[in-house]
Amino acid sequence: MDSNVSKNTNSHNFFKIRLERQKLGISIKNLLKQELLSIVDLYQQKFNVQTEQNAVAGILADKIAISSYQQISVRPQNNRVYFLPAKFSPIIYSCPLGLSLAASWQQTPQSIMQELIHLMTSTTDDSNQNLSDKLLVEAASTGWLNFHLDAKFIAQWLERMLLNRQVQIGTEQQERRVGILSGDLAIAELFFAQYIHARCCSLLRLGTREKLISFSGLAADLEKASWQAEQPSSIAWLDEQGDLWLRSSSEVNLIKQLLIVTDAWQENHLEAYWSKLALSLSQSAAIFLAECRFLGQVKQRYPQKAIARLGLIALIQFWLEKMLREKLEIAAPQEI
Repeated sequence: MDSNVSKNTNSHNFFKIRLERQKLGISIKNLLKQELLSIVDLYQQKFNVQTEQNAVAGILADKIAISSYQQISVRPQNNRVYFLPAKFSPIIYSCPLGLSLAASWQQTPQSIMQELIHLMTSTTDDSNQNLSDKLLVEAASTGWLNFHLDAKFIAQWLERMLLNRQVQIGTEQQERRVGILSGDLAIAELFFAQYIHARCCSLLRLGTREKLISFSGLAADLEKASWQAEQPSSIAWLDEQGDLWLRSSSEVNLIKQLLIVTDAWQENHLEAYWSKLALSLSQSAAIFLAECRFLGQVKQRYPQKAIARLGLIALIQFWLEKMLREKLEIAAPQEI
């Protein structure tokens, strides 16, 4: 899904849409779906176009996804290519809205996009709004919409996840999950996810001992530890220049995996899907844990980066636990 993202921005339209704070949840896909449904409804009212909302919602549910394209700054030197020290490159969600609606509306994707852009921009009130409450949108002439999630947006999203995390697992379910492994599927594919979960718990304990982060609800019985950060809003996800601390390729890939997990959480998927998703998150987490440390020079020179990385580890632990216990019904061990 990278051909829809412009490499030549001069031929594309960029604008900002306002996001209402009360709508900002953890599923970005659902947020964008709500925004686009409201715009499509305005379009239908204006031009008296009849399309069932469920049909439009189905199109949006299937078509909104994270783009694989990512801009990376490079410079040539001695006939070789070197990667520059990276600033955070926005994560992009894409949707072929104009293409998807062209047939049913009997309009060209270009004409549909032109009117949708007009409706989006005309419904955006610039007064008394902070730029961090807005989302940069790129309207491609091919009928695609690309939503650019910048450093400020991702920082807000990470903070909301830490503030709103709640593990909802009943006592009866806990009692049934007494083993580390359950069934051939778990033995073959999910031990690695269980290991990464236990590794995250170990690192969070280490971060607590190093006084970088603190958690409420810790107990002597490891299986009852909640790993709820005591002051999630105190984590500085952005540096002094307003850039995200978590901007290396392994950190960005991990954030993308967390976005995919949160987008999928309210959807109905089979066990095999959740098994694959848990494994994908675990693999991204393993690369992140190997490449991105929070002790040593990182702690001494950039303590806020170290704390931000621990916050990311807490989110890995949280979502792995939820997938293992609630979707796959196996244990999420806190030590192995």
